Amino acid sequence: MYQQEQHLLAQPGGGSMSTAYQRVADSLRERIRSGELAPGSRLPSEHALMAAHGVSRNTVRQALADLQHSNLVDRQQGRGTFVAVQGVSHVLGDLRSFTETLLDLGVRPGITGIRIDVDEEPPAEAAEFLPGSRIWLVERIRTADGQPFCRMQSWVPDALAAAITPAALQKTQSLYAVMRESLGATPREATEIIRAEAASAEDARLLNVSRGTPLLSMYRWTRDASGRAVEYVRSSSPGDRYQYVIKLQQ
Repeated sequence: MYQQEQHLLAQPGGGSMSTAYQRVADSLRERIRSGELAPGSRLPSEHALMAAHGVSRNTVRQALADLQHSNLVDRQQGRGTFVAVQGVSHVLGDLRSFTETLLDLGVRPGITGIRIDVDEEPPAEAAEFLPGSRIWLVERIRTADGQPFCRMQSWVPDALAAAITPAALQKTQSLYAVMRESLGATPREATEIIRAEAASAEDARLLNVSRGTPLLSMYRWTRDASGRAVEYVRSSSPGDRYQYVIKLQQ
């Protein structure tokens, strides 16, 4: 019954190929995104999923682990697996763009308030990290289903700034996508620092919160595949709209 489950299987209609566990994960992901499986609700049992998809227990567990890695479900020992109750979340160690993270969570990404200018007085961290004497600030507000959740301020070197335009950001919804597709600079590794901060007057105005509202701020130093410094970024979100997830293993 299960002899094919680890082979590549054709999607219905002759579409792209995927492994058995990916097909199970995609099916559950779609049910979560559509609201059929609501936040906090319990997923079908492993046995029920095995029967519904014609796969083994190991395949079902691999699919659930994939959803847990994306923070879509919460697996509780002895109780079962539940749809995660969350705002926007990000797993530490994951260098995907915000757009990729939002899409994986079934949330519609958006960008507003784009501003791209030479920064005459960049933060010391940006000036020390990025090459060249002229540094650009790419600022935007990230939205999830139309609601602002993150103020992003990316400082980039002059050599990369020419291809970063409001039109390109609106089209791709991702600075990293612009870097990859137009500049050949694929973000490969980064160092992050996370701080609790109080919203400044400008943070408050852009995020539609009160001045002094607690923010979760992430500072990231990013290099591309060649080791070149390509971005220093501050991204700040109200604590009730964003969370970081740390997964530990012994």
